Amino acid sequence: MIARSRGNVEIRRVSELDRWTFRASDLFPQITEHELRAASAILGDRFFDQQSHAIVLAIHTYVVRIGTTTVLVDTGNGNGRDRPNLVAHHMFETDYLERLRAARIQPDDVDLVICTHLHPDHCGWNTTLRSGTWRPTFPRAEYLFHRPEFEAMRDLVIGGADNGVQADLIRMWNDSVQPVLDEGRWGLIDTDCVLAAEGDAVITARTAPGHTTGHLIIDIDEAGGGSILCGDVIHHPLQLLFPYLSQGGDSDPSQAAETRAALLRRCIHEGKTMLTAHFPAGVEVSFDSQENTYTCLGDNHSEARASRAQNQLLIG
Repeated sequence: MIARSRGNVEIRRVSELDRWTFRASDLFPQITEHELRAASAILGDRFFDQQSHAIVLAIHTYVVRIGTTTVLVDTGNGNGRDRPNLVAHHMFETDYLERLRAARIQPDDVDLVICTHLHPDHCGWNTTLRSGTWRPTFPRAEYLFHRPEFEAMRDLVIGGADNGVQADLIRMWNDSVQPVLDEGRWGLIDTDCVLAAEGDAVITARTAPGHTTGHLIIDIDEAGGGSILCGDVIHHPLQLLFPYLSQGGDSDPSQAAETRAALLRRCIHEGKTMLTAHFPAGVEVSFDSQENTYTCLGDNHSEARASRAQNQLLIG
């Protein structure tokens, strides 16, 4: 699906998983019953399962074409990954590569792979299992890692862990990162790294810490506006209403909230469209600074608008 195409830039969203549900308290441990009910009433069935009261997410990746360069941003969870402690990520079997090909993207077409951060649902398809060995999925691509994120995860791996979430993160490194280091083309980048440029269009990786130490956003500047691929700076539309709510996986909840608020203010002031990693139904978020509103637009072009009062929470 073409998320947007303008001038020298085309962005295609390729979803690995269309519906991924969580108990609200598991995803947002500090959420109150009042906040949950308010968000559910405003946002509706697309974002909440009204029977179970579960929060609905998805897993999206993005292919950005600028000039002759094809960039894959995030690679989803991947199939067959042993994650006994992170059970929501355990042993997926999806048709992601077929979806990628249906979007007219072959693995050999990809020039750059960059993950917003090194969590299992953002770097899994870095590799695929072939003849019992994890090998890079995109053989021509250069895989780019943000230096602080890479170093923090490498230190965790060196330190070791016997059980729990950290043990699953080490498993992730071993099946989704180490094979790239052993066999693929890869490099480390620092913040504000220009990934590609063509005419007046520029793709830049910028730091957005909090969810992880070295989390990135991918900033696409072009004439008349642009887009931001926000990764896990924001997980669910209820954080548009309550941006102070931290997700359970945030390594630094206070910094994550500051980063989220700053990103939302920037989208409003610069007229940027936010393309999300986990909003269901392929939702993108556009902002109107004059009306002080945001709009969540899905594949079926249905919309959910926030009132002026609700939006003041967003930018407050």
